[in-house]
Amino acid sequence: MANPFNDLKKKQIWRSLVAYPAAAFVILQAVDFFIVNYDLNPKLLTLTLILLIGGFFISFTWNWNHGEKGIQEFSRKELLLYGALIASTLLGGSYYWFKTPYITENSNSLLSVASNRLAVLPFENKSSDSSLLYLSEGIPENFINRLSRTTNFKVLSRNSTFILEEFERTSDWVKVNLNADLVLTGKIENSKDGLVISCDLINTQDHTQIWGDKAIFENGDVNSLEDKMMASLLNRLPNQSTITEKSETNDASSIPEAQSHYMKGRVLSYGSTIEKSELALEHFRKAIEIDPKFAAAYVAIANEKIIQAIFSTAKRDEIFNEARLAVQTALAYNPNSAGAYDVDGAIKFYGNFDWEGAENSYRKSIELNPYNANAYIRYSALLAAMKKYDMAIEMADKAISLDPISISSLHNLGWVHLIARNFKKSEEAFNEALTLHPTWAWGYVKRGYAQLFQNKCDEAQEGATKAKELVGNWGSELIESAIIFIHGQCGNETKTNALTKEFFKHVNDTNYKDPFAVFSVYNTNDEIEKALDWAELCVKEKAVGSYLFNIDVFYSKHLLNHPRFIELRKEMNF
Repeated sequence: MANPFNDLKKKQIWRSLVAYPAAAFVILQAVDFFIVNYDLNPKLLTLTLILLIGGFFISFTWNWNHGEKGIQEFSRKELLLYGALIASTLLGGSYYWFKTPYITENSNSLLSVASNRLAVLPFENKSSDSSLLYLSEGIPENFINRLSRTTNFKVLSRNSTFILEEFERTSDWVKVNLNADLVLTGKIENSKDGLVISCDLINTQDHTQIWGDKAIFENGDVNSLEDKMMASLLNRLPNQSTITEKSETNDASSIPEAQSHYMKGRVLSYGSTIEKSELALEHFRKAIEIDPKFAAAYVAIANEKIIQAIFSTAKRDEIFNEARLAVQTALAYNPNSAGAYDVDGAIKFYGNFDWEGAENSYRKSIELNPYNANAYIRYSALLAAMKKYDMAIEMADKAISLDPISISSLHNLGWVHLIARNFKKSEEAFNEALTLHPTWAWGYVKRGYAQLFQNKCDEAQEGATKAKELVGNWGSELIESAIIFIHGQCGNETKTNALTKEFFKHVNDTNYKDPFAVFSVYNTNDEIEKALDWAELCVKEKAVGSYLFNIDVFYSKHLLNHPRFIELRKEMNF
């Protein structure tokens, strides 16, 4: 009886079952290499696989009929089979090639997602040097800015991605909570050659890697590293995902040392203390000293001064004089700086009471960079203060789409709805913000506003008490006055009187920082004439909070109809 295994051995079928797949694998690797390195159509890989599958059956047939030693003649049946196999292989390959749309490598993964919404996370610092925070946050922040200009991706702001806890920095969490289709992560590691920065772009839908690269951080030259990584990334994206970056929009300094100081300042500028703010300013000023034409550093100084103005941490003239000069210098060096127009709008709004000028600057900022959530937030607050509620809410929603879980965007959404008297929606926005940021004192206060206007005084006062616990014995004049306002509006005389007495232990006619806060305390205590004295002082000194006089929801009909208050609002030309 014939042994089939002996027949297979004699016919050398192993060539088809072992040697052929091994050779096919090498061929596929070679084709993939040429596709990746010479930008060939990735369909060539699948076409090669189809041809190799057809070739396997031809190889098997050949070895079956001619694998034994000696001469085996070709039969008519065998030739017909070869013809059929070759024809079907070519037909299948042709059908695939001409019927499948042209794609670039990785575009399957990119184009399959719904909106190409991209979240860039802070890089993981795996080195032993904790001082590299300026790289682990600075590089991804720069990527956010550049990708928003060079791609069609909807790039989320750092305010939403940099606040994530470590356990939240996963593609699954980002997909669910930030609704992001793409996530860019990175690591900083030590190696024998120095610091190595590695990056990966991941599709959150199927967890596939779209792109990855690494580079050595040499000579402190962060610009060269970022340029290399960005070029590598953009080279691997589909053509329809990229747009041309104008050279004048590149905010980086060409001097590595200046850029490093700028990035260190940016990290500190997100701190919550006066000390960190001043340290940030020192770095920005040092960057300008090294590179006097560094427009982004001037913008950073101006923005930091505006934040100081909002929280009354320095004298008004000192704040706005430096801020104005910094913005004007930035625009002189870079007329297309979206950040400069954003800060210019804030200066005109908070410092000059130039409502129309502020609106024009915010619009210009958004025109230059439609992905700047901060510009939408500030523009929205201006529109709400000017009682343009529908447009204010539209801008607030756009900020949310770019910055879905940051305090800034959620606070603004709640604030705009509050001013528009959409109290339930306002409360919902502040609830969401406090779920994400449970130690945010102002969140409890402003949610309290929305609650008291819905006659939920117990909840409003509970939130005000929580805010007071968070700020301690004394916060800013403004937050202390806001806590007094909530208790006063809820008719809690005992609490209102005690907090008012405490307020005036800290604040008097000569040491005040925020005249609007003093106005608010007198107004809450129904000392209307004293309140109006301070209101007039606000306008005279151009206090930052003066725009709040146009927000009717906070004032009684008696005050709104008072001749002095009416005249004051006319003077401000709302």
